[in-house]
Amino acid sequence: MVANAVLSRVLARLQNLPSMSLPTDYPRPVGTNKLIEAAHTADLPEQTSLALLKLALQTHDGDAEDDDAQHTGSSPSAFHLLLAAFTVLLHRYTGDTDIVIGSSSAAASAPLILRLAVDPSDSFWTIVRRVRLVEKEAEADVLPYETIVQALRKDKEDTVENTRPLFRVRFFDETDQPLGNFIRSTSLTSDLTIFVTRPPATTRSSLAPQIALRILYNSLLFSPVRISFILDQLSVLLRNLSADPTALVGSVPLLTNSQKIHLPNPTADLHWCDWKGAITDVFSRNAIRWPDRSCVIQSLSSTTPDGKQHTRTYTYGDIRRASNILAHHLLQGGIKREEVVMIYAYRSVELVVAVMAVLKAGATFSVIGVYFGVPDAERVIHTPIRSCVPPVAAADILASRSTPRARRPSRGREDRVQRSRVPLKQPQGSRRSSRTRVLANGRNSWRCCQWDRCAQITLPSFEN
Repeated sequence: MVANAVLSRVLARLQNLPSMSLPTDYPRPVGTNKLIEAAHTADLPEQTSLALLKLALQTHDGDAEDDDAQHTGSSPSAFHLLLAAFTVLLHRYTGDTDIVIGSSSAAASAPLILRLAVDPSDSFWTIVRRVRLVEKEAEADVLPYETIVQALRKDKEDTVENTRPLFRVRFFDETDQPLGNFIRSTSLTSDLTIFVTRPPATTRSSLAPQIALRILYNSLLFSPVRISFILDQLSVLLRNLSADPTALVGSVPLLTNSQKIHLPNPTADLHWCDWKGAITDVFSRNAIRWPDRSCVIQSLSSTTPDGKQHTRTYTYGDIRRASNILAHHLLQGGIKREEVVMIYAYRSVELVVAVMAVLKAGATFSVIGVYFGVPDAERVIHTPIRSCVPPVAAADILASRSTPRARRPSRGREDRVQRSRVPLKQPQGSRRSSRTRVLANGRNSWRCCQWDRCAQITLPSFEN
């Protein structure tokens, strides 16, 4: 009867356990090899030890949460302070308000499963009292770990739920009773384990407690640098809390000075008023200032499999002249501000020229990747155009290298906009817009619907 009552109380406290979403440096592995254990040992800095001593000696006012502090003693131990600070750190890392930690006790032979509630509006003293209270309740209802696991999974049919670990973080005092079997049985499912130990000291040592932390972690999830960050932030948290134990745990600073260097200053002046102009204006100024500097270096395909690959360099002046001519051609064809120009092009210098020209004309662009195949006009072109723009070849654009003005665009048969011989039905749900132009790369003609008049500008290779 007594055992059943104890088990009932334990199960009531551990129903619907959460799954901790502890951030990791690497994706969680799948398969058989899920753990490569690594160890990291470090002594707490003297300032952190002094902060622990200060917290242990401080008398705090019992805020009106409950009267549980009367049953937990007057002064918390270093272990309780470290466990409370570590719980706060887990809450800050994950955002979880329900934390489950596997732990040990000097008064109990079996391990403890501590379920701790943390709220950002709680003070640190509230967390310390809660840690001591939950530990006392677990010690009063101590049961073998295997009994608790079997009872929790007894009536569950979900196999995923049955294989999920009860906790992923462990926090032990290394001087407690040996827990070798428990540690070995839960190592595969534990991401992070902290052992607190206190080396022997003499009267010549500092009054601050000398405490060392040994961390076992899964190196498939965490990097050594991350473990060092955790220890550094735990020390910073304790030092800040020692100055004001009533501070809200959700707002206590965690960052070290070395970590602050890598973060932007949220109060710094971002110079929003120092606008340097549109990207086209910035490009034109740089092209006028340094016209001979390399802007685009394009690789040329070899005609043979083992042939040497060559490159061709286009200067800022080349891109500026070509984009200016194409921009004027778009404007003469009736392009308006904020209209959409669809560009069908490879990742090439032609695409750079087309994008810059569209922006200079005041329009915006949408790129259709050639790698997805030639688009079907029935799927892509549904939009009527009020005026038809004659096609222009890239050879005419490059003619600006030798002539100040563009030659008249060629009207070759293969570059004309052709109408489809078979009328195509407009897809259901498509919307007609008079704000779209089409810019195509290559000499493939676009089949247009009987209600469509589309602007096509062919951009074959600059080598043509």
